[in-house]
Amino acid sequence: MGGVAIYPLKRRVARLGCRNRLHILGFLGLVAFVLVSCTTVAPAEPGEQVEDLAPDFEITLFENANHSAGDSLKLSDLKDKPTVLNFWFPSCPPCVAEMPDLQRAFERHGGDVAFIGVQLVGLDTAANGQEFVDSLGVTYALGPDEDGDIVRDYLIAGFPTTVFLDKDQNVVRKWAGILNEEKLEELIGAILN
Repeated sequence: MGGVAIYPLKRRVARLGCRNRLHILGFLGLVAFVLVSCTTVAPAEPGEQVEDLAPDFEITLFENANHSAGDSLKLSDLKDKPTVLNFWFPSCPPCVAEMPDLQRAFERHGGDVAFIGVQLVGLDTAANGQEFVDSLGVTYALGPDEDGDIVRDYLIAGFPTTVFLDKDQNVVRKWAGILNEEKLEELIGAILN
């Protein structure tokens, strides 16, 4: 009986043209990419530190309460200030879920710690990013990584990923996956000390 169900399916697949099979494979590939991009990766073990100098970059910022559209920010201008870099994109559910916690952390620590949100551009456009920032009322510095160089330089493999830099701009911790408010506070405390 088990073989009876397979043969009609095989015939239906065989009747599909090569073009239709390619469309189906392309669609499945896109679905797989989205799932992998939005999947949270297990975070680094507690105490695991990276201690590499962070790659410098310049980013054009979205407009919000603290920044004008088109302003630019260079990481090296933040020397002597611990920094939180958050890599995200608007259609990533875990990215959306953690953004309010990042905003609250910015409101508490923004005087002592720089916060920068780096949007992956690809599935979403920079315009989608600006709409996202507007809808959530995020007020720290955020901007699109138009050419993907920042994401590539920081070796970001999953989203969201948050990178914690000390005041000398060394990468102290890289957290792949969603951060809750409690863990975020702990990691910010580590770069403030």
